[in-house]
Amino acid sequence: MRPRRHTTPGLSVPRFAGWPRPLRDLGLIAATFVVGYAVSVFWFSGPVLADDRAVPRVLELPEAEARRRLAAPGFRLRLEGARPNGTVPRGAVVWQDPPPGMILPPNTVVQVVLSSGPASITVPDVAGLARPSAEKILQAAGVAVGTVDVVVGPAEAGVVLATRPGAGNGLSPGARVDLVVSGGAGGAR
Repeated sequence: MRPRRHTTPGLSVPRFAGWPRPLRDLGLIAATFVVGYAVSVFWFSGPVLADDRAVPRVLELPEAEARRRLAAPGFRLRLEGARPNGTVPRGAVVWQDPPPGMILPPNTVVQVVLSSGPASITVPDVAGLARPSAEKILQAAGVAVGTVDVVVGPAEAGVVLATRPGAGNGLSPGARVDLVVSGGAGGAR
């Protein structure tokens, strides 16, 4: 007697027996890859990387604003001193590390250096030089020539006797330096 096969009307059972073995194996490999890829995407895009954030740009911002912008995504600010800068105002950030846009976990320390303002310019020693040469040297140093006082002096006329403030003093860029020039032994001209 032959066993009877019971089938449900309208329900067909897929038959894989007719597929060639290499095609079936390739399908299993592809299915394994897709499942593995889906699991890895879910795993690594989930809680593992969800807390990392981009470091905001705080260059040229005042310290208080930089501190606020770094604290918002959870970073900490650490001051590393100050350095002169002619373009960034005093107290603003001139350098940050790590750089803006870097993806880091919260509570990472961001080091910043503040501007101490423009570097001071040392008044050059122009005593003993002719007035035109002294003026060119002062302008090249980054200071302006202020008033010129002509006095009776032992030097030949037109020679710089002194500067106010004196040589070696520090001034901000563009500050004025007054000259004391000899009018010669015969009197002021």
